[in-house]
Amino acid sequence: MTFGEKLRQLMAERGTSLRKLAKEVPVDQGHLSRIANDHRAPSVDLAQRLDKLLHAGGELAALKPSSPLTATDRDLIDMMQRAEASDLGPAALEMIDVAVDRLCRDYPSVSPDQLCMRGKTHMERLLRLLDGRTTLAEHRELLVRTGWLAALLACAFYDDGEQAAAEMARRMARRMGEQAGHGELIGWSWEIAAWFALVERRYDDVVAYSEAGVRHAGVSNAAVQLTLQAGRGYARMGDQRAAEALRVGRKILDQLPRPDHPEHHFVFDHDKYEFYCSTIYTMLGQDDAAREHANEVITQCRQSDGSVRWPMRYAMANLDLALVAGRHGQLDGALTYGRAALAPARRSGDLLPRAAELHGLLAERFAGEAAVAEFAEQLHHERRALPPGG
Repeated sequence: MTFGEKLRQLMAERGTSLRKLAKEVPVDQGHLSRIANDHRAPSVDLAQRLDKLLHAGGELAALKPSSPLTATDRDLIDMMQRAEASDLGPAALEMIDVAVDRLCRDYPSVSPDQLCMRGKTHMERLLRLLDGRTTLAEHRELLVRTGWLAALLACAFYDDGEQAAAEMARRMARRMGEQAGHGELIGWSWEIAAWFALVERRYDDVVAYSEAGVRHAGVSNAAVQLTLQAGRGYARMGDQRAAEALRVGRKILDQLPRPDHPEHHFVFDHDKYEFYCSTIYTMLGQDDAAREHANEVITQCRQSDGSVRWPMRYAMANLDLALVAGRHGQLDGALTYGRAALAPARRSGDLLPRAAELHGLLAERFAGEAAVAEFAEQLHHERRALPPGG
């Protein structure tokens, strides 16, 4: 143990500070600091005075001071101290974790405009922290948390009809993931792009973006979602590789533990697999399988008190049943399920496009029916309620 290390140990044990000890010696505080950090060697007299003041019983004075540091040594130590300097409090990262996690867990049930408002407030704070002094490890952790928040904002903006803002947030998430070397975050940024493309009927892009994301995601929640998103793209194109995507997605999912918080938007809970089966089989026209999985999703969503746990899944599963009923000439059933799909206040960005698809099917098969016209008017009303560009 060096003189400086022993001095710091004794000061900690005695509960004294450099400032207080320097006054008691007396000696210049800066000079004492350099001695405590082994940047300077104390004189014999100073070592004895420090030993006496700290009641070290001669143990401190007996230590041989370390060799004085060279200018190069001091430069390197200074660089290391600067690299370790941080304005981030010890509990700050934990608090940030809680805030971002809470937003991601609120996604299924909180309105998009509220999520956007809360998310932007947290984003401003995170960006200020990234501009401040942090250690290298803290900087990476901040990048990752900022990336997750940007990914969440991308989804919330899109649900709220703000497509340009959604795409900017998505690109920010990917950029943060790349800077932090975080494969799963990069994977989710591609998955969000694939989802945008699915809603906008760019099905080749759905597959291409999903495959791009899988290359980064490893065995993760993002990998499951990306694989099944590619399956929806294939299904929309009538490509039977959609069924293979379901098989591969299931295989990856079986390697993951069941999550403690399945409501977290960037966690693929095991029940969600039924939701993708319902949608993909509906898109493929495999109506018996679609009906079976859609009914299972609705069962999962309904709680004992009559409330709906997963409003967006519930809505889309009802749309799947409506499309199946419409294809089988069951107008009343199709409209009942269609109206149920429009009932939840919390909606995904692809709800109205798929509801319009249902209306197109019903208008073609049941031309002139007043009930179909009423459903069209309901859809028109829902569209008018969207913000500009929604």
